[in-house]
Amino acid sequence: MPVSENETAMSRGRVPSYLRRQMSQFMSSLLCRRRRFAEAQLVLLQRNGSFSSFQIAFFSQYNRRRQRQLLCDMMSMLYYHYISYDMVHRPVTLFQQQPVDNPMEEFSCHRFYQLCGFWPDQFEEVSNNLLLIPERIHCNRTRCSATKSLALFVLLRRWKKADGWDDVAHTVRRGRVWCIHIYRLIFSLLARHYRRVVQVLDYRRIIPLLAEWSDEMVINTGCTPDVIFFTDGKPWKTTRPGRGPTAQALVTAAGGDNVNMMQQAYYNGHYGFCGAKVQHVLQADGMCYSFTCPLRRHDASVLRSSSMMTMLSVLYINNDQARPVKTVTDKAYGRTRHFRPLHTSLELRLLNDNEREAAEEEDSKNKGPRMGVELSFNNIVRKFTHTDYFASHRLLQQGRSNWPYLRTLWDLQVLFYNLFTCAQGHGNPCNVMFGIAPPTVAEYLFSANNNRLIPMPVQDGEDDNFGVDDAPLYYNI
Repeated sequence: MPVSENETAMSRGRVPSYLRRQMSQFMSSLLCRRRRFAEAQLVLLQRNGSFSSFQIAFFSQYNRRRQRQLLCDMMSMLYYHYISYDMVHRPVTLFQQQPVDNPMEEFSCHRFYQLCGFWPDQFEEVSNNLLLIPERIHCNRTRCSATKSLALFVLLRRWKKADGWDDVAHTVRRGRVWCIHIYRLIFSLLARHYRRVVQVLDYRRIIPLLAEWSDEMVINTGCTPDVIFFTDGKPWKTTRPGRGPTAQALVTAAGGDNVNMMQQAYYNGHYGFCGAKVQHVLQADGMCYSFTCPLRRHDASVLRSSSMMTMLSVLYINNDQARPVKTVTDKAYGRTRHFRPLHTSLELRLLNDNEREAAEEEDSKNKGPRMGVELSFNNIVRKFTHTDYFASHRLLQQGRSNWPYLRTLWDLQVLFYNLFTCAQGHGNPCNVMFGIAPPTVAEYLFSANNNRLIPMPVQDGEDDNFGVDDAPLYYNI
């Protein structure tokens, strides 16, 4: 049972955790021979009165029987301390009301939206369509359990506000450790089953719609024909990796000898901070895709290593090789039949008059819709402020790299932003600009629920530990 914050260890017959080491030293001194009696006295006097009750009991009775009884009592206290059930619990506030079991019923609709970013009807639709998540999740190690809806609520509550776990625990009126374990379980399940949704294109769903999308984009935005995707990269600030033993161990494992390599790997002088670069692909129906890399890397190498370039380069309208699907990008991604970056001033000067006029016309048509990438990214960051709260994200933690978690964190938050776009026909603000309705939640998750997405490419040396049930999850909570 939870322990009241007004209670103390001594009032419950247990040894305070900060006195266990001192108590062991004191007992070892008692067990020594009589000539080491002075050493026991010195140990007591150096504690500045911490063992005042022990001193009185020990020095007021000089016969060996009472000393032996004192020793037995102390050993009993330690024994009870280690076998007591509530040792694994930390003192928490005892809430006046019962713990939250069904947040959709126990909170008003406006309060529910304020806490997790979804309206109750939207939340219920999303929860019902996450078919690969069991209705009740259990932790085999701690025996914590929660319903799927409550676990999703804890997850979204953690992302919605950039505060601590004590605030999350106060919201659901449960223990802080319980919230952390449930968060880890639902995070792992979502990463294992649904992370691919924002990393690979759903060909089954989008290929029959490409021609219709192209016509809608021309009518509503005036852009050039066959423009379906928009790509851009955004920086995401995190804390520095540091120069401690963890950074040194990773540098050594990489075959280097300079700890500054860790700083350089995640630092970009143009932005002036360490962090990540999120490559953001916006689809015409408002769905977002993301892939994350260290801020140090160049946009072109990031796109190439993510295989998104390959997935975008095989799309054609109605299978017509003369109508490649166009992706409006930055110049960093190159210029092909599929990738159409805006022309630079130097490129325009190098073109002849007719080509320059056509290039300027193409740029003027595509510049407006491309702003949808900026708008969509900013909406995700504002919806889940925990992402942008860089002080809580560390690149190194628990003796190893925290990078796989940071990548997965962003992917899952993009996933839930897409689900918010689909739920109840809410739509991304970009849908108003593009004039294309988003899919329903069931349509968006159909391929994932039925295992019809192409396999997610795995890079060499990458291990997220989401495919093994018993593997430890290492991430900053």
